[in-house]
Amino acid sequence: MSQAVDAWKRFATVLTTGDVTDVLDLYSPNALYLEPYNPPHRGNLLIQAYLKDWMGGKEDVQIDELAVIPAEDGSGVGVEWTISYTAAGRRWNALPRASFLRIGDGGLITYHRDYT
Repeated sequence: MSQAVDAWKRFATVLTTGDVTDVLDLYSPNALYLEPYNPPHRGNLLIQAYLKDWMGGKEDVQIDELAVIPAEDGSGVGVEWTISYTAAGRRWNALPRASFLRIGDGGLITYHRDYT
């Protein structure tokens, strides 16, 4: 498995478990995380804080991968996926997502772009 695919798997685990402690070891200190509806998140500490806030109140999170496409050189990965979760007494099912990750030296994520 490439470092990029491994990084994706670790990110998906962060979402499903709600445990953001791994984020600091997953993203580089200067990583850029872009996602819809919010300004850019720069740096692993701000990414960790954002994910902790975003995941607050979400329970029973499930990630289903539809396609995982690694770069030939292992430096990145594109993933089509869905997320389902319970929040505020309601179940949200199979919300479509796509993520693109770039990996830098040391196997850390340097760039993460999400689409909804």
